[in-house]
Amino acid sequence: MVVFGQPGASPYAELWRRIFNIFGGDGSDANPGLKPVLDTIRNLLDQLDAIAAAEDLDALKGMADAVDTINGIAAKITAIITAIKGDGTLTNTGIVLDIAQLIGTSNKPAIVKERPDGAVGFPPNFWNLREFLSWRRTGRFAKQLWDSAQATGSDELRAYALGWLSSWAVSAGGAPAVASIIGAPYRNQWWRARFVGNYVDLWSHGYVEAGPAPKPYTPWPNLCEAELHKRIEVPGTAFDPIALMDNLRTSTALGAGLPDFFVDYFIGAYDAVYGDLGARRPKLDAAILQDGYAMAWLVLWFQTSPETLGCNFVAPLPPDICGSPPAWTSPTSGGGSGGGSVGTPPAPSIDPKVKPENIVCAILLAILGVASFFFGGFVAGGAAIAGAIALVVTAGTIDWDKFRCDLAWYRLYLFNGLRALHDVLALGALVHPYKNELVEDQTTFQLLQGIDPTIVRTGDNVVMSMPSEKRFPHVPWSGSGFSWFDRPDGEIEEPGTFAIRASAYPSGFIDDPANPFGSASVFDPVAFPFTPEGPNPDVPVGFRNAVDAVAGWLLTGGDIPDRNLDGDRGLGFAGWQFVDDAWTNPVVIEKED
Repeated sequence: MVVFGQPGASPYAELWRRIFNIFGGDGSDANPGLKPVLDTIRNLLDQLDAIAAAEDLDALKGMADAVDTINGIAAKITAIITAIKGDGTLTNTGIVLDIAQLIGTSNKPAIVKERPDGAVGFPPNFWNLREFLSWRRTGRFAKQLWDSAQATGSDELRAYALGWLSSWAVSAGGAPAVASIIGAPYRNQWWRARFVGNYVDLWSHGYVEAGPAPKPYTPWPNLCEAELHKRIEVPGTAFDPIALMDNLRTSTALGAGLPDFFVDYFIGAYDAVYGDLGARRPKLDAAILQDGYAMAWLVLWFQTSPETLGCNFVAPLPPDICGSPPAWTSPTSGGGSGGGSVGTPPAPSIDPKVKPENIVCAILLAILGVASFFFGGFVAGGAAIAGAIALVVTAGTIDWDKFRCDLAWYRLYLFNGLRALHDVLALGALVHPYKNELVEDQTTFQLLQGIDPTIVRTGDNVVMSMPSEKRFPHVPWSGSGFSWFDRPDGEIEEPGTFAIRASAYPSGFIDDPANPFGSASVFDPVAFPFTPEGPNPDVPVGFRNAVDAVAGWLLTGGDIPDRNLDGDRGLGFAGWQFVDDAWTNPVVIEKED
């Protein structure tokens, strides 16, 4: 991608590079990595659970060395917090401000980005490939992929071309419906489009994987456990996420996971369709394609693998004898967002009739210091560890029932912490929500301690299309503030246009016989700027679902129209471009070349 005239990485990749730098770390004291720390905690808890189940006192005594392993965890967590939030000085503001800038300014599509001369909008050579392949000659490119695959006789390439055709059809027909939820097309509200898209993805995944289901969608799976990265793995190619994160951190090529024959096929189709544009197109070569594939795998691994944050959807159940959970198991209670106390659990009480033999206390109190990371507070981990180690010198027996309850409460504490971290990332449009958020029309997220709960419109508000409003679409987001989970309410980009005409779920543009959107096929030719329907020339045509549309095209063949795959400017539009690549309000558009 060319960023303001200089070659550089996609801003979206830059955002993930910062996240993966913190998540993977480099093993140093300054950047130990959240994943290694989480792995240590989980492995330790698993060992302790097994020891408790077997009531193996000798094995518990053998855990003494684990205290040394976790003695440094408090320092590591402090380093992670500092890397994220900064140290309170202007010279070290952490990655939060970087990410805010990347979301709000750098990721703004070049189509509507402000130029140094005061105008708005950069030509296509400044666009990233996601924008370009969604806007320019989309039908011709889909057809070229199909024709090239047919010419090779390769079943693998034909399968890929069919996948691309399916994606083309569901985007051409469904993007206007998603735009109606967003309040504007992707171009104008790009980060809200990602936020809404994550909910639509979750809904669609459940619908396709498990079949139609009424609320509360009980049989549907969560995407956090789908392991979608495995679905795009090329046989014989195995990515190591730790190595990928390290390469990303050091700006090293991520790896060559795609076979040469596919690279040649894809770049050949790109050159065949766009080669006449010369320098007026984004650069694409083998290295860029390989990095894009590896990056897609890594993001899906982070979002949908139990090896990362995990699927913290249902809280772990303690043994029946444990009673109600202590208040401290909810890490978001108490303390302030500025780094105050989290509300630490008290030291485990000691039965005076039983000698403690509480190595477990040393371990569990140290773990508490780790869990506090998720909420920006600090726990006096060092003091807790020192006090707990003092208990180790007292040999004796242990109350196994209480020990199991202690483990259960600490596991619940960690669960609540990871759940809150997930909520923050979901609001940031970086991971998918949980399926319970498809049921409720609004969800309360307890983001950080000391901050009032944030109420976000979810459920049908973000998965069901909304009938076209007179005030659509809203102008490009300014990029300031964290408001993308709210429907925009500012100025309208004139002339107003249509997003969709009916309230319907995503099944309507995927595969639903009762689809209310329309009866035309996205493969039908269309006049610019749209095809009138019925007596009202201002109402554009709607489309039947993508599965039927693709099946119909495979039977009849023919050309594929160049539709805008972002549903930009509403339903039924053929491919178009801004006159002189300049965005204005009112917009001035022409049919693409």
